[in-house]
Amino acid sequence: MPNNIKLSRPDLAIEPKHDDRHTLPEDPFARESIPYTIVLPEEGIAAFTYTWVNKAGEAGAALAIFGPGVGGEPIQQRLADRKVPDDMNFSNWQIENFSMRQDLQFQHADISWKTDNASIEFSFDALHPPYAYGSHKDGCPTYTAVNRIEQSGRTKGKISFNNKEITFDTLIHRDHSWGCRVWEAFQTYNWFEGQSEDGNTVVHYWRYFALGKENLRGYVVKNGEMAEITHIDTEVQFSEDLWQQHLNTTLQDELGRTTSITTEFYAHYALHPADSCVLREAAGKATFDGQEGVGWLEVFWPSDYIEFFEKNPIKQ
Repeated sequence: MPNNIKLSRPDLAIEPKHDDRHTLPEDPFARESIPYTIVLPEEGIAAFTYTWVNKAGEAGAALAIFGPGVGGEPIQQRLADRKVPDDMNFSNWQIENFSMRQDLQFQHADISWKTDNASIEFSFDALHPPYAYGSHKDGCPTYTAVNRIEQSGRTKGKISFNNKEITFDTLIHRDHSWGCRVWEAFQTYNWFEGQSEDGNTVVHYWRYFALGKENLRGYVVKNGEMAEITHIDTEVQFSEDLWQQHLNTTLQDELGRTTSITTEFYAHYALHPADSCVLREAAGKATFDGQEGVGWLEVFWPSDYIEFFEKNPIKQ
């Protein structure tokens, strides 16, 4: 499928070598990370795996399965940072009971994680070529990464927990960033990814506020063509304690197309990548120009901002 997608311009392409591990810059914030996200609204659950490695070759990973289909508490595990071999690459990435095997061609991957409470295993087959933030006219922001890709695909797999096994054949998304991540540079952001059920429409956008400026990156794949987003109108409805509930977004891309998205979020999870901030994850049922699908919205907040609203709810 990726080779059948037409790019709006040639420089949207990125070399397959970037599907693998990188040499990181000499910087205390240098790191590389790869998450995969899965949305299963019919089961009332969502899941992600997330792995990272820093300049010192210390790597860790995190897993979460969450949503009303799981119950009141998410199933989660975090593998603390530890030294991994310098020659271990992403074709055979193994940290304890977590494994990730990417084909290093941006086309296929296999992921597996087994814990005492749950297990998940799934494949990834790309729907389109990866989108690199570095292809934007303003490049990739230096406080985020040297570069970063986003890519959706199809997945088959299974999740097991509480003596229950759920098999799935659905859609999936991943990203991969390498460089310096300075979480404190952000004021807030909305990171969205989603796909229509037929896979014909794929959307990713990242609307972020940093250093006093509003910024936008992202792409739309529709009717076999992939193009960068040029404009966004978006509104997110939050609960009183700032959990995302509903989204309405309209996008324009460089091919002159308009794409309209709605999402109702049913599953929520808080991820803490640093003491200074929290990433509020939410998975939902979505529509893309009226076609049903799934979506995922990550919202960045400074930790002290969230702490204030948890103690002092304010009606919007």
